[in-house]
Amino acid sequence: MRYRLLHIIPLLAALLLAACTAETEQPATARGTFDFGLATDGLSAEIVTREAHQLTDDEAAGFYVTLTQDEEVVWSHKAYSTITQADRTQPLGEGYIVMAEDITAEEAESNNSGFGARRYAGYSEPFAIKSNETKHVTVPCAMANAGLCVVFDQSFTDYFTEYAVTTDDRRALKFNAANATTAIAYYNTDAATGTHTLPVIISASAGWDGTARLTRTLTLQAGKITRLYVKLNAEDPTGTMGINITIDTEFTNTDENLVIDESI
Repeated sequence: MRYRLLHIIPLLAALLLAACTAETEQPATARGTFDFGLATDGLSAEIVTREAHQLTDDEAAGFYVTLTQDEEVVWSHKAYSTITQADRTQPLGEGYIVMAEDITAEEAESNNSGFGARRYAGYSEPFAIKSNETKHVTVPCAMANAGLCVVFDQSFTDYFTEYAVTTDDRRALKFNAANATTAIAYYNTDAATGTHTLPVIISASAGWDGTARLTRTLTLQAGKITRLYVKLNAEDPTGTMGINITIDTEFTNTDENLVIDESI
Protein backbone atom coordinates (compact mmCIF):
# COMPACT_ATOMS: atom_id res chain seq x y z
CA MET A 1 0.00 0.00 0.00
CA ARG A 2 2.78 2.44 0.88
CA TYR A 3 4.49 1.65 -2.40
CA ARG A 4 1.28 2.41 -4.29
CA LEU A 5 0.82 5.77 -2.50
CA LEU A 6 4.34 6.85 -3.47
CA HIS A 7 3.31 6.43 -7.11
CA ILE A 8 -0.12 8.06 -6.77
CA ILE A 9 1.14 11.29 -5.11
CA PRO A 10 3.47 12.32 -8.02
CA LEU A 11 0.69 11.48 -10.46
CA LEU A 12 -1.79 13.78 -8.65
CA ALA A 13 0.80 16.57 -8.53
CA ALA A 14 1.36 16.30 -12.27
CA LEU A 15 -2.38 16.45 -12.95
CA LEU A 16 -2.79 19.51 -10.74
CA LEU A 17 0.12 21.27 -12.46
CA ALA A 18 -1.38 20.51 -15.87
CA ALA A 19 -4.74 21.89 -14.77
CA CYS A 20 -3.17 25.14 -13.54
CA THR A 21 -1.24 25.52 -16.76
CA ALA A 22 -4.37 25.02 -18.83
CA GLU A 23 -6.16 27.74 -16.87
CA THR A 24 -3.43 30.40 -17.28
CA GLU A 25 -1.99 29.78 -20.76
CA GLN A 26 -3.69 31.26 -23.84
CA PRO A 27 -4.37 28.89 -26.73
CA ALA A 28 -1.77 29.06 -29.46
CA THR A 29 -4.46 30.29 -31.88
CA ALA A 30 -5.57 33.23 -29.68
CA ARG A 31 -5.48 36.58 -31.45
CA GLY A 32 -5.94 40.22 -30.58
CA THR A 33 -6.39 43.51 -32.42
CA PHE A 34 -4.56 46.82 -32.64
CA ASP A 35 -5.38 50.06 -34.36
CA PHE A 36 -3.06 52.93 -35.18
CA GLY A 37 -2.85 56.51 -36.31
CA LEU A 38 -0.11 58.52 -37.99
CA ALA A 39 1.22 61.80 -36.64
CA THR A 40 3.76 64.13 -38.18
CA ASP A 41 5.59 67.34 -37.36
CA GLY A 42 4.42 69.01 -40.57
CA LEU A 43 3.84 68.07 -44.19
CA SER A 44 4.03 71.55 -45.67
CA ALA A 45 6.96 73.25 -47.35
CA GLU A 46 7.82 74.95 -44.09
CA ILE A 47 9.44 72.16 -42.12
CA VAL A 48 8.67 72.67 -38.47
CA THR A 49 9.51 70.81 -35.31
CA ARG A 50 6.31 71.57 -33.51
CA GLU A 51 3.80 69.51 -31.58
CA ALA A 52 2.81 66.43 -33.55
CA HIS A 53 -0.27 66.69 -35.74
CA GLN A 54 -2.52 63.63 -35.93
CA LEU A 55 -3.17 62.91 -39.60
CA THR A 56 -6.64 62.37 -40.97
CA ASP A 57 -7.30 59.34 -43.15
CA ASP A 58 -7.02 61.55 -46.24
CA GLU A 59 -3.67 62.96 -45.09
CA ALA A 60 -2.36 59.49 -44.25
CA ALA A 61 -3.53 57.98 -47.54
CA GLY A 62 -0.14 58.54 -49.17
CA PHE A 63 1.73 56.49 -46.55
CA TYR A 64 2.77 52.85 -46.64
CA VAL A 65 2.85 50.75 -43.50
CA THR A 66 4.90 47.76 -42.34
CA LEU A 67 4.23 45.60 -39.28
CA THR A 68 7.03 43.65 -37.58
CA GLN A 69 7.30 41.51 -34.48
CA ASP A 70 10.72 41.05 -32.91
CA GLU A 71 12.28 42.31 -36.17
CA GLU A 72 10.41 39.69 -38.22
CA VAL A 73 8.16 41.15 -40.93
CA VAL A 74 4.49 40.28 -40.46
CA TRP A 75 3.34 42.26 -43.50
CA SER A 76 5.07 45.06 -45.38
CA HIS A 77 4.52 48.20 -47.45
CA LYS A 78 0.74 48.15 -47.39
CA ALA A 79 -0.98 51.33 -48.50
CA TYR A 80 -2.59 52.90 -45.44
CA SER A 81 -6.03 52.96 -47.05
CA THR A 82 -5.94 49.23 -47.83
CA ILE A 83 -5.16 47.96 -44.33
CA THR A 84 -8.01 45.79 -43.09
CA GLN A 85 -9.29 44.49 -39.79
CA ALA A 86 -7.69 41.15 -40.67
CA ASP A 87 -4.30 42.87 -41.06
CA ARG A 88 -4.72 44.41 -37.60
CA THR A 89 -5.70 41.11 -35.99
CA GLN A 90 -2.58 39.22 -34.98
CA PRO A 91 -1.45 36.47 -32.57
CA LEU A 92 -1.08 37.50 -28.97
CA GLY A 93 2.43 38.58 -28.09
CA GLU A 94 4.88 41.41 -27.50
CA GLY A 95 7.46 43.23 -29.60
CA TYR A 96 5.16 44.49 -32.34
CA ILE A 97 6.23 47.69 -34.13
CA VAL A 98 4.43 49.67 -36.83
CA MET A 99 6.62 51.53 -39.36
CA ALA A 100 5.20 54.10 -41.80
CA GLU A 101 6.74 55.99 -44.73
CA ASP A 102 5.40 58.05 -47.60
CA ILE A 103 8.17 56.96 -50.01
CA THR A 104 11.01 54.46 -49.75
CA ALA A 105 14.60 55.40 -49.00
CA GLU A 106 15.51 54.44 -52.57
CA GLU A 107 12.83 56.75 -54.00
CA ALA A 108 14.04 59.54 -51.72
CA GLU A 109 17.26 59.70 -53.76
CA SER A 110 15.97 58.74 -57.21
CA ASN A 111 12.77 60.73 -57.73
CA ASN A 112 12.74 64.05 -59.59
CA SER A 113 15.51 63.21 -62.03
CA GLY A 114 17.86 62.13 -59.26
CA PHE A 115 17.40 65.14 -57.00
CA GLY A 116 15.21 62.98 -54.78
CA ALA A 117 12.31 63.97 -52.57
CA ARG A 118 11.55 64.73 -48.96
CA ARG A 119 10.80 61.51 -47.08
CA TYR A 120 8.60 61.20 -44.02
CA ALA A 121 8.99 58.07 -41.93
CA GLY A 122 8.58 56.86 -38.37
CA TYR A 123 8.24 53.95 -35.98
CA SER A 124 5.84 53.26 -33.16
CA GLU A 125 7.02 52.23 -29.74
CA PRO A 126 7.05 48.42 -29.27
CA PHE A 127 3.66 47.22 -28.14
CA ALA A 128 1.90 44.02 -27.06
CA ILE A 129 -1.27 42.48 -28.46
CA LYS A 130 -3.47 41.04 -25.73
CA SER A 131 -6.74 39.17 -25.67
CA ASN A 132 -9.98 41.14 -25.22
CA GLU A 133 -8.11 44.42 -25.75
CA THR A 134 -7.62 46.71 -28.74
CA LYS A 135 -4.22 48.34 -28.56
CA HIS A 136 -4.11 51.97 -29.77
CA VAL A 137 -0.77 52.88 -31.37
CA THR A 138 0.58 56.21 -32.65
CA VAL A 139 3.29 56.30 -35.30
CA PRO A 140 5.15 59.66 -35.14
CA CYS A 141 6.55 60.50 -38.58
CA ALA A 142 9.12 63.18 -39.34
CA MET A 143 11.37 64.19 -42.21
CA ALA A 144 13.92 61.39 -42.31
CA ASN A 145 16.38 62.67 -44.91
CA ALA A 146 18.39 65.86 -45.39
CA GLY A 147 18.06 68.52 -48.06
CA LEU A 148 20.42 70.88 -49.87
CA CYS A 149 19.54 73.92 -51.95
CA VAL A 150 21.73 76.64 -53.42
CA VAL A 151 21.10 80.39 -53.64
CA PHE A 152 23.29 82.50 -55.92
CA ASP A 153 23.37 86.06 -54.62
CA GLN A 154 22.72 88.83 -57.17
CA SER A 155 26.18 90.25 -56.55
CA PHE A 156 27.48 86.91 -57.78
CA THR A 157 25.17 86.52 -60.78
CA ASP A 158 25.80 90.10 -61.90
CA TYR A 159 29.54 89.42 -62.06
CA PHE A 160 29.70 85.88 -63.47
CA THR A 161 28.19 84.71 -66.75
CA GLU A 162 28.68 80.99 -66.15
CA TYR A 163 28.41 79.41 -62.72
CA ALA A 164 27.30 76.22 -61.00
CA VAL A 165 27.49 74.23 -57.81
CA THR A 166 27.86 70.50 -58.33
CA THR A 167 27.95 67.66 -55.83
CA ASP A 168 30.65 65.00 -55.88
CA ASP A 169 28.93 62.18 -54.10
CA ARG A 170 27.02 58.99 -54.84
CA ARG A 171 25.08 61.32 -57.20
CA ALA A 172 26.51 64.10 -59.33
CA LEU A 173 23.95 66.91 -59.24
CA LYS A 174 24.22 70.43 -60.60
CA PHE A 175 22.71 73.66 -59.32
CA ASN A 176 22.90 76.53 -61.79
CA ALA A 177 20.91 79.47 -63.15
CA ALA A 178 18.34 77.14 -64.67
CA ASN A 179 17.23 75.42 -61.48
CA ALA A 180 18.76 77.13 -58.45
CA THR A 181 15.52 78.85 -57.42
CA THR A 182 13.55 75.61 -57.21
CA ALA A 183 15.89 72.62 -56.90
CA ILE A 184 16.42 70.83 -53.60
CA ALA A 185 18.60 67.73 -53.47
CA TYR A 186 17.68 65.15 -50.83
CA TYR A 187 20.08 62.71 -49.20
CA ASN A 188 19.55 59.72 -46.95
CA THR A 189 21.60 60.09 -43.78
CA ASP A 190 23.64 57.67 -41.72
CA ALA A 191 21.40 55.78 -39.31
CA ALA A 192 23.82 56.17 -36.42
CA THR A 193 24.75 59.86 -36.79
CA GLY A 194 21.79 61.32 -38.65
CA THR A 195 24.19 63.15 -40.97
CA HIS A 196 25.55 62.92 -44.48
CA THR A 197 28.79 64.56 -45.62
CA LEU A 198 29.39 65.45 -49.24
CA PRO A 199 31.83 67.59 -51.25
CA VAL A 200 30.41 70.48 -53.26
CA ILE A 201 32.27 72.14 -56.13
CA ILE A 202 31.69 75.80 -56.96
CA SER A 203 32.73 76.83 -60.45
CA ALA A 204 32.37 80.23 -62.10
CA SER A 205 33.70 82.24 -65.00
CA ALA A 206 33.15 85.75 -66.35
CA GLY A 207 34.07 85.33 -69.99
CA TRP A 208 37.82 84.84 -69.71
CA ASP A 209 39.64 81.63 -70.47
CA GLY A 210 39.54 79.24 -67.54
CA THR A 211 37.13 78.78 -64.68
CA ALA A 212 37.50 79.40 -60.97
CA ARG A 213 36.91 76.15 -59.13
CA LEU A 214 36.58 75.78 -55.36
CA THR A 215 35.71 72.68 -53.37
CA ARG A 216 34.23 72.57 -49.89
CA THR A 217 32.64 69.86 -47.76
CA LEU A 218 29.18 70.14 -46.24
CA THR A 219 27.62 68.04 -43.51
CA LEU A 220 23.86 67.75 -43.90
CA GLN A 221 21.55 66.84 -41.02
CA ALA A 222 18.45 64.67 -41.10
CA GLY A 223 15.23 66.65 -40.90
CA LYS A 224 16.86 69.87 -42.04
CA ILE A 225 17.36 71.81 -45.25
CA THR A 226 20.79 73.38 -45.70
CA ARG A 227 20.83 76.50 -47.86
CA LEU A 228 24.16 77.28 -49.48
CA TYR A 229 24.42 80.98 -50.34
CA VAL A 230 27.10 81.84 -52.90
CA LYS A 231 28.06 85.50 -53.16
CA LEU A 232 30.95 87.86 -53.70
CA ASN A 233 32.83 89.38 -50.82
CA ALA A 234 31.36 92.87 -50.47
CA GLU A 235 34.75 94.28 -49.43
CA ASP A 236 36.53 92.88 -52.46
CA PRO A 237 33.91 91.92 -55.06
CA THR A 238 36.45 90.91 -57.70
CA GLY A 239 38.86 89.04 -55.49
CA THR A 240 37.11 86.55 -53.23
CA MET A 241 34.09 84.31 -53.33
CA GLY A 242 31.90 84.00 -50.26
CA ILE A 243 29.79 81.13 -49.03
CA ASN A 244 27.09 81.47 -46.41
CA ILE A 245 25.75 78.19 -45.06
CA THR A 246 22.39 78.43 -43.31
CA ILE A 247 20.26 75.71 -41.79
CA ASP A 248 16.55 76.16 -42.47
CA THR A 249 15.33 79.04 -40.30
CA GLU A 250 12.47 76.96 -38.91
CA PHE A 251 15.08 75.17 -36.83
CA THR A 252 17.23 76.39 -33.98
CA ASN A 253 20.72 76.29 -35.44
CA THR A 254 23.61 78.69 -35.83
CA ASP A 255 24.57 80.07 -39.22
CA GLU A 256 28.05 79.57 -40.58
CA ASN A 257 29.75 82.07 -42.87
CA LEU A 258 32.69 81.05 -45.00
CA VAL A 259 34.73 83.49 -47.09
CA ILE A 260 37.04 81.75 -49.50
CA ASP A 261 40.21 83.84 -49.72
CA GLU A 262 41.28 82.48 -53.07
CA SER A 263 41.82 84.82 -55.99
CA ILE A 264 39.25 84.45 -58.71
